[in-house]
Amino acid sequence: MTSEELLEKWDRCARDSDFPMLDNANHPLSCCKVSLYQEERKWALFFEIVGFTSCAMNDIYAYGSGFDKEGLVMGYDELLSLSEDVSDDWLPDIENRGTKDKVTIYAKGKPIEVDISEKAIESIDVAPENMAGVSIVRLVFNQNPDSLWLSPEELFEITATKQLPLVYSTTEWEHPDIAVGELPSNSVFFQTLAEAIITNNLDCINTGDVNTFWKNWLDEEALANIEIVETKMFQKKIDVADFECDYELRGVSELYKITFSSEYDRYQLLFSMYGETSRNFVFQNNPGYLEESFSRDIESEHKYNQDKSVYVLNNVKEKELRDLYELAEMGSEDGGLNRIFLYEEGLYDSKEKAYKIPSGGSCLVWGIGGNEAFLARNFESQ
Repeated sequence: MTSEELLEKWDRCARDSDFPMLDNANHPLSCCKVSLYQEERKWALFFEIVGFTSCAMNDIYAYGSGFDKEGLVMGYDELLSLSEDVSDDWLPDIENRGTKDKVTIYAKGKPIEVDISEKAIESIDVAPENMAGVSIVRLVFNQNPDSLWLSPEELFEITATKQLPLVYSTTEWEHPDIAVGELPSNSVFFQTLAEAIITNNLDCINTGDVNTFWKNWLDEEALANIEIVETKMFQKKIDVADFECDYELRGVSELYKITFSSEYDRYQLLFSMYGETSRNFVFQNNPGYLEESFSRDIESEHKYNQDKSVYVLNNVKEKELRDLYELAEMGSEDGGLNRIFLYEEGLYDSKEKAYKIPSGGSCLVWGIGGNEAFLARNFESQ
């Protein structure tokens, strides 16, 4: 491969929206880093794009020799929390967690101290009276920069490839504005980085006109702390009617439609109510990213039936329950048929060609399209 061919590959990724875009409105930027690992002809390039939406997240992009998948490979969402509970991650609450200027929060599960005094906040050039999540992440970066990055071991575990030596990393470079049509090949940094990788000569690298400072890629709205209204859940008993046929489920004696006051935190609500009673999960007709999650992130026992396009997860590990509730919602939004069996394991009935709720069991089903959910119960005697 030549440096021109490598640049063209990065350009294709950018055209396919699989290259870091620093002004992504869905992931406002707090800080970013690029790291090159190389040993002779083998190399791996990682981008870590850290921002905040409903929680702090590190989007990992990976490119390299021998990678099965290149582009966005993971959104690491257990980055920052206000307590040891990783789900306690709504950072704007930080000002309510202490009476002093310094508070303790958790970065990847480890406690760190953050100065939230007016002077510290003004040092990142934002208004102290209205701290948005993206600004808090930046404050953490200014004071504890190494706390937000994944270790080399974690990065190579994501790509399931052999770890290589770190030869170069930086948080400052010339990045293309992909939203307006610029490509990696337009950037001096990526031109010289490609040459350095192919020739194995780091002296080639020129960072170009550095533009990765966080505020270069943010609008004023992203810097405002927009309060998220608490989501409420409503249940209404409805007729079973054609539900069993539509959702390939049997044994439904009672059916409840579940709606929400907003789209925020829906799976969290369901998990808080039913997580401990979950017995097994059935994901059907789901997109490819679920397969990647199951093969990379989910350790619980899972099998794939290609004929029925069904993943079945049994003996689910407690630590993975919350993630599976989130995957169930995400998959349904893309047309998946996802069922979570409660109290008793759901079993496939080959005669009926459907899954059955055992007596005394229940099943949470996300409506196809993700607009609502259903709770189906089987109270019939055996």
